[in-house]
Amino acid sequence: MKYLNTAEGATYFGLAYSPGACEFIEAHPELVDYVEIPFEQLRHAPTVGSIQEKIPVILHCASMSVAGFVPPEAATLDAIASEAKRTRTPWIGEHLAFVTADALDAADASTRPATTLSYTVCPQLSSETVERAAENLAALEARFDEPLIVENSPQYFTVPGSTMSMVDFIGAVIDRSKAGLLLDLSHFLITMLNTGGDAIREIVRLPLERVMEIHISGLNVQSGIVWDDHATPAPALVFDLLDRVLKRVRPRALTFEYNWSPYFPESILKTHLDRARKILRLS
Repeated sequence: MKYLNTAEGATYFGLAYSPGACEFIEAHPELVDYVEIPFEQLRHAPTVGSIQEKIPVILHCASMSVAGFVPPEAATLDAIASEAKRTRTPWIGEHLAFVTADALDAADASTRPATTLSYTVCPQLSSETVERAAENLAALEARFDEPLIVENSPQYFTVPGSTMSMVDFIGAVIDRSKAGLLLDLSHFLITMLNTGGDAIREIVRLPLERVMEIHISGLNVQSGIVWDDHATPAPALVFDLLDRVLKRVRPRALTFEYNWSPYFPESILKTHLDRARKILRLS
């Protein structure tokens, strides 16, 4: 089994797990240091973990409901802890979002199971959510031996009840916790485009000194809304944001999430890996 030894000061390059990523790694092992695998995929298809015989794994999650008010089941957290130990992941990445909510039948919510959503949802950006996320992270940090890092959500619309911007929300949660930041640059750009923010100006207001890992993926526009898209190449502005971030911090890992299509062009992936490495060298 291979494990990632994240030496201080070094930045490692990885791919989000997919059949196409596995083929790319087979063909170009010298270009990729690790593969990032969702816990949920390992839970439902354990054989996916066999890739660790060839390349180290970083564990990513969408099950802890960090910014939610209904906790996940204890069995889910136990399973995450087990996979973290088995893979010897250097950290556990999780979304600053929620994936569990109150029972659909509010009249009998106390006796009905929580509703499990099919996607991590951007929370209300408010001081109340900041407090709950900080409490949730403190409880989770005590449960796991591995450090936690939280990933900024894409924001597709103004969340009702919100009283702060995404940048201020992220900063407040990070300030109230020990968690590192998993900075998804594509999520950040999507948020800025959908809310009218200036991505270049706002990126430097984030707590960049807490960035442990960076995600890069694509985006597309449907019905006037900018959406996350792991099947398309990241636009030039994402690399402009990467340049600005790398001038301030050296993350331990940089992950390309081109994992929604088995036909993502190998030539583009090689070009983007080379481009990111060049930005890192010049920063």
